[in-house]
This record gives sequence, C-alpha cells and structure tokens, in this order.
Amino acid sequence: MSAHVPPELTGLWRREVITTPAGYRDETTAVLWLQTRSWYADIRIKADRPKREGAAGFADYTDAELIQMAAVQGFAGELTATGNVCLWRRDLDYQPPNDTADQATFAVKDGVMIEDGIHSEYQEIWRQEAPGATPLSAYSLASEAKGLLVIAGDYFLEIRDRATPLAPAESLTAYVTEALATGKRNAAIAALSMRICHGKISGSARTVTLSSYPWLEGADLGPVDPAEWTLIDRDVAAPATP
Repeated sequence: MSAHVPPELTGLWRREVITTPAGYRDETTAVLWLQTRSWYADIRIKADRPKREGAAGFADYTDAELIQMAAVQGFAGELTATGNVCLWRRDLDYQPPNDTADQATFAVKDGVMIEDGIHSEYQEIWRQEAPGATPLSAYSLASEAKGLLVIAGDYFLEIRDRATPLAPAESLTAYVTEALATGKRNAAIAALSMRICHGKISGSARTVTLSSYPWLEGADLGPVDPAEWTLIDRDVAAPATP
C-alpha cells in the first residue's frame, strides 16, 4: 500500500491543548494519536473519567459513572494528506455517527503540529512523542467483527468495535443517559462496549496504559495473534519465518 501521509506525521502524537474562538480550552484530557503510513487510531479520555479499584467491567459502575464514561472519544481509519490538509476517515468511532468530515489544515515544525479545523472552529496543538518510529504497521480483525490495530515502534493502539452498531444520537452521553433513564442498563453498557486500548510493547507483552475499559489499564494484552489479525500495511518487510 502506498503512503497517504508525509513521513513527518507518522508515529505517536500527544495533544497538548485544544482551543476554540468561543473561549473553550482543554489541557487535561489525555489524547493520543498513533499514525502509520496510512492508518491511524486515536483515544481521548477526560481527566475526571471514573476508575474503580477492583472493577472488572461496566457492571461494577454506577449509572452516574456510566454517563461520565460516555464522554470518552476514540476513532480510527485511514488518513490522507493533500498539501497542508488532512482528512481523517472514521471507519470506527466511539461516538455516534457524524456526517461532518474530520478535516483540518496542519503545519509541522520541530516535532510540533498545529491543527486548525475546517468544518468546525478549533485549534489543536500536538507534540510528537515517537518520531521516526519503526516498524509502522496496521492490522484489521480477521473475523467479521470490525477492529483496527496500529503499531508505531514500541507503541500500539487497538480498537475493537461494539457487537451492535450504535444508533444515531446527539452524543453517546445523551444515548446512555436516555437508556438508563428508561431502565435499559444493558443497552447503555452495550453502547459503551467499544474497547480501545493504547499502550507500550516490550517483547511479547503489550501493556495497556490508557483504555476505554479502565479496568484493563496496567494489563498485558499479550502478543498480536496472527490468526486473529490480518496485516494490511507495513513500512518494512516482515521478518523471515525461521
């Protein structure tokens, strides 16, 4: 597959701040974007996202905490760059479907990227944490389930879609709030059940450092299973099989 993005955009990026002309400013949300030559994945977790000690799933959280957790954002797909304009195609999205294109102008200098929205007014400032990372690779789930795994050097970001597609809604927070208000707690949990995990690779271990499933943070996902994942892009030849 040919590259869709310039080399300076690949690797791991951490957002430092987002601002809008209306005065909104956020420096506390943990936002990570992992980019290969074509494929990307992104996770955004607010600082006040609840995390219960000893929890093993959404069932261990209160209704109010589930509503807070619905503010998580994460998406993945292909990125194309034309001139100084990026278009992030969202094949997977934690939030409900949105017809507005995720498109912005960008400028990169000394490992800092300034992103200015085209279809909505915002500016994000990103800092590159893993420049020149290699290998750059991307995998899709081999089963009928939708999922994407991207790897840049020692970092990974994996997204597995929820079992049932999310119905249109103003936001996931609105959807979960309404489901809980009408006694549909299982539906609320199903809507939250897109698993997004970011972390570090060391040998065969993949340790989760940030996740839409907070109980997985600190866990080891183990090596990538070639029977589960299909390689769809790689910047260097895969090592020969002994």
